[in-house]
Amino acid sequence: MLLHILSSSLHQEKLTLPFELPQAFLDANQVVAVLTGGTESQFVHLVEEGLIDLHKPVYLMVSGHSNSLAASLEILSYIRQHKGVGKVMMNAKDTDIPEIAETAHLIVTPTEAVIKSHEKMRLGVVGMPSDWLISSGVNYADVLKKMNIELVDIPISEMTSLGEVDPGMKGAEAIYARLKELVTKNNLQGVTLRCFDLLTTVKNTGCIALSKLNDEGIPASCEGDIPTLLTMMVCKRLTGELCFQVNPARIQSDGEMLFAHCTLPLGMTEKHEYTTHFESGIGVAIHGDLPTGDYTLVKMSGDLSRMLAVDVTLERCQFEANLCRTQVWIKATPQVAQYFLTNPIHNHHVLIKGHYAAKFK
Repeated sequence: MLLHILSSSLHQEKLTLPFELPQAFLDANQVVAVLTGGTESQFVHLVEEGLIDLHKPVYLMVSGHSNSLAASLEILSYIRQHKGVGKVMMNAKDTDIPEIAETAHLIVTPTEAVIKSHEKMRLGVVGMPSDWLISSGVNYADVLKKMNIELVDIPISEMTSLGEVDPGMKGAEAIYARLKELVTKNNLQGVTLRCFDLLTTVKNTGCIALSKLNDEGIPASCEGDIPTLLTMMVCKRLTGELCFQVNPARIQSDGEMLFAHCTLPLGMTEKHEYTTHFESGIGVAIHGDLPTGDYTLVKMSGDLSRMLAVDVTLERCQFEANLCRTQVWIKATPQVAQYFLTNPIHNHHVLIKGHYAAKFK
């Protein structure tokens, strides 16, 4: 059996296999080394070419950097959607695939009382969802019926027509001004942005724009991630808290997990500084420290059938150059760790301050 290796050209750092596996294990199993983020569509290509059989278990090798884990969770969610079985491997000993029943109690079916807005809402989808969100599709009609939310498609050209902007904060503010203009013009209560398209056209990032909108009470997600935006809308309605869209970066079996992203609302920080966007090394992103203490981790699936809402503890913040810029260590239970490694709801999740899990049940 071949070892399939996936990596993205966005990541310029030196890439190596995170660990070695015995040849006998490689010969007997389907193994994919997911070295970076942005590789999910490469996995779909392997499936379509018949090089990966979803009727057999798929093992995903990951590292603790370069958004390797986030991509693997999106791939694993895709495998599960297609009735397959898989496992994220954080190390060479991580070969057992637990039964889904071990984490099934963490997932609830969202009720109308939890997800349906009392007043009709309009959310903007600026550009299509990013190509790597292979398991994160939504049905617009279902969202309108079940959540009372209308999804409004807006061409990405509304943003890229800005042309090349200043590479620093002046350019980031110009992106914010254009996105805020679209929110106002289209009477939107929230928005998601296919932000990576800005890297090659506008030559800056959407991180500041999304951070500022969230601070203003307008939920905003990056990468055109509609399920995460819908999750943010539910979090705002039930709790009133600011939302931080996060990528899982490292998962330990005891429930300690590292999450990271670049679009943190400043209203959630104790202190912050501006730096470059991780994957591209350009533009402006946010490295912030959040207060330690009680938080809730939430995610709703794109088909609105599954929801995770668990109370967790933020233990500490850190900064490493090979991850998205705001990085937080969260303590949950071992069962939550297994949820991520075996049956996750897509990749991005939402972090809010305070213990609110009971409100989502």
